Amino acid sequence: MNLAFRDIRYHGFKFFSSTLGVSLLIMVVVTIGGIIRGVILDSSTLIESTGAELWVVQKNGAHPGVGTYGPFVEISRLPESIYHAISVIPGVAEAGPIVTAWEHVPQIMRPTPLMKFMYLNALLNTQTMVKPGWMAVPRVRFIVVGYEPGRIGGPPVIVAGRGIEASHYEIVADVKTGFHVGQRVRLGNFDYTVVGLTRHMVGFTADPVIYMSLRDAQNYLFQTQPDLLRSEQAVARQHAAQLAATSPRLIPAVVAHDEARLANTLYINAIAVKLRPGANVQAIAAHIRRWEHLAVYTDAQAVNMQLMGSNRLILFQLALFRDILVLIAGLVIGIIIYSFTLDKVHEIAILKLLGARGGVVYRMILQEALFMGIVSALVGSALELLSEPYYPRRVVATSGDIVQMLVAMSVVAAVASILAVRRAMRIDPRSVLSTR
Repeated sequence: MNLAFRDIRYHGFKFFSSTLGVSLLIMVVVTIGGIIRGVILDSSTLIESTGAELWVVQKNGAHPGVGTYGPFVEISRLPESIYHAISVIPGVAEAGPIVTAWEHVPQIMRPTPLMKFMYLNALLNTQTMVKPGWMAVPRVRFIVVGYEPGRIGGPPVIVAGRGIEASHYEIVADVKTGFHVGQRVRLGNFDYTVVGLTRHMVGFTADPVIYMSLRDAQNYLFQTQPDLLRSEQAVARQHAAQLAATSPRLIPAVVAHDEARLANTLYINAIAVKLRPGANVQAIAAHIRRWEHLAVYTDAQAVNMQLMGSNRLILFQLALFRDILVLIAGLVIGIIIYSFTLDKVHEIAILKLLGARGGVVYRMILQEALFMGIVSALVGSALELLSEPYYPRRVVATSGDIVQMLVAMSVVAAVASILAVRRAMRIDPRSVLSTR
């Protein structure tokens, strides 16, 4: 006869309702751990998936030797032709020009039911914190990545459709954009066809990525808008008119320069560099800094600038909040087990009067406590894993997280049961029976 299971069956509703409550608390703890891992993955996926070992960006003129935090954090602009010089450096296997920018499309996002609930809940909870219009439903926002087809920088995996094959007007989008294969999307002044879908390709802000050819990205991002172009052309004509009175011979050269400047879109934001096996990363980076007068970051440094530059505060706060919740979960399960044990003082007294050894009582309470801790950790982890696909931002819990929670809850349950039984065993059985 197992006294622990008989006691659990006798107090079934109280035991399992308490276990469910602890399970939900553990689910929150595991979810926060998954959110932390999601933030880390969002900050590293785009860089890691490219396969580049070095990232070349514009040098910061105000701080010699220091570059801009490009290409995914800060604006960096380079002439496209520079990547040819990088590609012929000894030890470089491949260099790919990259264009990046945050953009949006003029259509309202199509939220999932969970996203609608979260949005309405946020509106309800922030009624006294915001002004009208501050939390209007946003438009679809994404990151444009332009790359040279056939070189590094494109989508690492296609889950539907195909990759970009035409030189113009084809895009591959992450599934989080809500686009589908064959859809026509208006970006800037042109219509693009979604020919393929990728997955988990997001920036450090969790905005999904849209890949397009380098030429399309340059035209889309660097081409002057028609209204602004007309304004700048008017300024150029005014400038030429002013020169007519003093230096008429310079007018053709000035006009040609202004027209070339307005029409030039041959810029890139960064160069992704893949090295040959055995190449010295630091030596090649130093060569580029010295002779090409550019800034160079390793892939680890590029991830660091996103993770510890832009996401560090949310990462720190989530990690601290997770520690607090783990402590609370331990205290809650400890208090529940302690109170359960003290509620059985009468039964423990009877066992002692019947001659039961202390080990029998200890074993019964320890088994109940471990059962509650293990079941709570497993149920809470299962609920978290089932809910992961429905969160709007990536949440990734691993088997290691679940094992850690199992060990932590088992230790807490064991300590709480030992303390509770020691407290109950000090009670005189005759005094307990006399009060009944």
